[in-house]
Amino acid sequence: MAEAPPSAPPTGTTASPPDGAPLRYADIGPRTRRGGFARSRFVATMKYILPGLAMLLLVVVVAWPEFASDDDRFLIPEAVGPIGTSRPQVLNARVLGVDSKARPFQITAETSALKNEGGREFYLLEQPKADIVLEDGSWVALTAVDGQYEEETKFLYLVGDVNVFHDAGHEFRTPKARFNLDDRSAAGDDPVEGQGPLGTLKSEGFRIFDGGDRVLFTGKAQMQVFRSARELQ
Repeated sequence: MAEAPPSAPPTGTTASPPDGAPLRYADIGPRTRRGGFARSRFVATMKYILPGLAMLLLVVVVAWPEFASDDDRFLIPEAVGPIGTSRPQVLNARVLGVDSKARPFQITAETSALKNEGGREFYLLEQPKADIVLEDGSWVALTAVDGQYEEETKFLYLVGDVNVFHDAGHEFRTPKARFNLDDRSAAGDDPVEGQGPLGTLKSEGFRIFDGGDRVLFTGKAQMQVFRSARELQ
């Protein structure tokens, strides 16, 4: 039985590029798609990771102050006090109190600092102002450049352009003065200049007694009475 001759390869089949064909055409033909599945897995994974990272970052931002050092969180800055020393200050300070007869008074200041001297505590005051109600219902206003207030004794010491104003229109100025807010007495040993509805006066000092009902001007005192006041008398 004769053997069949080997079959020739099918016509039109290109197993390899023809001799002499440019190499750039060698890859022409059907291609297999690569990387599509890996890319899809990456995108799906990021959908879960990115929101998790965002939430972790938010938690760190919110919780970070809780882990900060106490020294940084509660550090109190110091400022220069009224007498030039470095100490913590209170801005817009106010002290409210009453005397032994339940009469109110108020002390305010632009700044205040606490000073301990010989076991006694003083409030150092810048631009102090004091409002005092007297027994008859009238009031007195005190102002100065600097001052000290001792809460235990209720003594107020004023220095620099001390001004005393009574609501009846009486006013006088002196460089320094001390006031006992408990019994409403006061004293000063520096020159005094004042005026009121009756006239003007000058003296070398002053004393206030009887809860403000009596004022004594000490030393060489001089008073000029207005003519209108004389006519009223």
